[in-house]
Amino acid sequence: MPRVNEEPVPPPSVDAEWWTTSDVAAYLNLRVGTVSSYRQRGQMPEPDMTVGRTHMWRPARIVEWHEQRPRPGVGGRPVPADTSDVETAD
Repeated sequence: MPRVNEEPVPPPSVDAEWWTTSDVAAYLNLRVGTVSSYRQRGQMPEPDMTVGRTHMWRPARIVEWHEQRPRPGVGGRPVPADTSDVETAD
């Protein structure tokens, strides 16, 4: 969600040769820090190339990973059941 007075970043072109962390964040509609956390925790593909401190990925790799990753309620992990209406045996 954009911060106050912050313009939304348009998604990067999938025809680009490389995407930086900022491009990946824009494509996923996440903050850069979230993408960095995913990378540090091994929850996304490793960068295809690093120049200095800039991590870069081939767009097709990120698109493929994103389309295949499980997400709650989107064909991935099941959404936790609502147990508030379930009676328990005493």
